[in-house]
Amino acid sequence: MLIVGAGMAGLACALTLHRSGVQFLLFDRDEKVGGRVQTDEIDGYRLDRGFQVLLTAYPEAKRFLDYETLELQSCYSGSRVWYDGKFHQVTDPFRHPFDGVCSIFNPIGSFFDKLRVGMLRLGLKSTRHMPDDLSTIEALQELGFSCSMIDRFWKPFMRGVFLENDLSTSIRKFEETFRLFAQGETTLPRRGIGEIPRQMANQLPAEQLKLGHSVSEVYPQEIKTKDGKSWQGRAVVLATDFESADRLLELDSKSRNWNSVDCLYYSFPVSDLPVKKPILHLNGSGQGPINNLSFVSSLTDCSPQGKELLSVSVIGHKDRKIEDLEFEVSQQLIKWFGSRAKNWKNIKFYRIKHAVPICVDTSQEQKQINNIYRCGDYFGLPSIDSAMKSGREVANNLLKRLVSIQN
Repeated sequence: MLIVGAGMAGLACALTLHRSGVQFLLFDRDEKVGGRVQTDEIDGYRLDRGFQVLLTAYPEAKRFLDYETLELQSCYSGSRVWYDGKFHQVTDPFRHPFDGVCSIFNPIGSFFDKLRVGMLRLGLKSTRHMPDDLSTIEALQELGFSCSMIDRFWKPFMRGVFLENDLSTSIRKFEETFRLFAQGETTLPRRGIGEIPRQMANQLPAEQLKLGHSVSEVYPQEIKTKDGKSWQGRAVVLATDFESADRLLELDSKSRNWNSVDCLYYSFPVSDLPVKKPILHLNGSGQGPINNLSFVSSLTDCSPQGKELLSVSVIGHKDRKIEDLEFEVSQQLIKWFGSRAKNWKNIKFYRIKHAVPICVDTSQEQKQINNIYRCGDYFGLPSIDSAMKSGREVANNLLKRLVSIQN
């Protein structure tokens, strides 16, 4: 089997085949696996390409990952929301009862808003009856949440998940995300998100990974790489993004787009750390470019000794000049955390234009075209887990095909 793309879908496909004793070759143009799930090592720092987390309730992740070896570190089940000149803590009362009670009467939504969240958490309220084409913002309004709760909490929180400002993403994505957040822990591997694809690749024979090989042409049982080589196999799987798959299949690329994010990393001395708790910070004021931030060094081993690391996410500013945006973010950090933030150093700016594929209805799309198979998170509600599921399902289809041929 020939698999093009060593992201989460391609790795899951390869692992499923390998566990069944089927030979494969896995190609990727990059020199390391992971696709969009990467951690870069820069000057002693370990920087994830965009703030990403692993939800332990992901069903596919449980199939492919050893959580203990990843040394998963859990985020605090709650958030600190900036509103009216200061931070207010919103806490999951099911995991932190005392903190949850203390946050009931803060201005981030009303008492009844928090009661609705609890009912949603317990399944006493549900979005399952709502139509698939309903947007998340419409669903939140239909659930009865007040404007203050939506603007101060739901918008910044879900923007950080969807990477789009209007919450136009399908209610099905909100439904899945809320359920998984509630059922498990929100975590990061101790050494960064890139440890996830690294662990998956380490379960595969090294000689079957063809990294640094850019594929130029694909056929039902053959691929060609840009270095002029030709490779034959029993089937070809395109585990790439939808644009690359369409290009290799010589199809007109459909009108699908990406949600983007700007991620800025700041370094500063340990003495400047304002909060030791590994908790997400949200912008509930609607003012300034920052949507959410996290002091990731309180969660992972990602910075040199004596240094802390801050990850800031900015959404909806992809057309702004990086220099202008960085200045505004720095000024907002000073407003939020005081004069100590004046000396926080911006060490890396990631402009990630292709962060998450926009959710579209792919139910009518073919996962097999001209006997070439396709997989990727764009076939589901985009996430690490849906990418793994797509890769596994294609591998299982190939295994069934092999059995039928042998019989």
